Amino acid sequence: MNAPASDSGNALRLFVAVDPDEPVRVTLRQWQQRMAARLPERSVRWVRPDQCHLTLVFLGNVADRLAPELCSRLAAAMSGRSAFVLRLDAPGAFPSLIAPRVLWLGVNGDLTALKALQQDVAAAASGFGDYQEQRPFIPHLTLGRVVARNYQAVRAVADCFKQTPPPAACAWRVGEVRLYQSALQPTGPTYSVLAGLP
Repeated sequence: MNAPASDSGNALRLFVAVDPDEPVRVTLRQWQQRMAARLPERSVRWVRPDQCHLTLVFLGNVADRLAPELCSRLAAAMSGRSAFVLRLDAPGAFPSLIAPRVLWLGVNGDLTALKALQQDVAAAASGFGDYQEQRPFIPHLTLGRVVARNYQAVRAVADCFKQTPPPAACAWRVGEVRLYQSALQPTGPTYSVLAGLP
């Protein structure tokens, strides 16, 4: 199971996530549009709302032959777990709001259940991928990536992002975890669901 993905011939770039529901996606789209209207043109590459998700664990490359076992372990980690509610929260950025590269919205709600879920998913998926996360888990929905490189444009993005009120704190019920495959394209990654785990 711990063999590198390259040993098996084909590798899948995988992550595990929970998805917001459609009303939340509509809110995200409206918020992105409001932001985009105030920013320098082409300064941010926005994530399509239908691709927004809350990543629990990014695995990197996983040998395709290991995907069924990974699904089984994730399904076992979901056993006996109850659904819970999350809500949109304040905006943030990586590495910081002063020098943003990735723009996101945080979440609140039942964070105790979310963090327990994330830890159990990470334990179930341990050893499957070639990526090891070193940073603490910060629950968020990525909205866009700053592609501007000149100081004035980045500063404008940072100022606008800090001054724009967060979207309405709409809530959604988390009742499923999904195993996703990510395919890198020139226009950005595209995601496809390999398994939905209630």
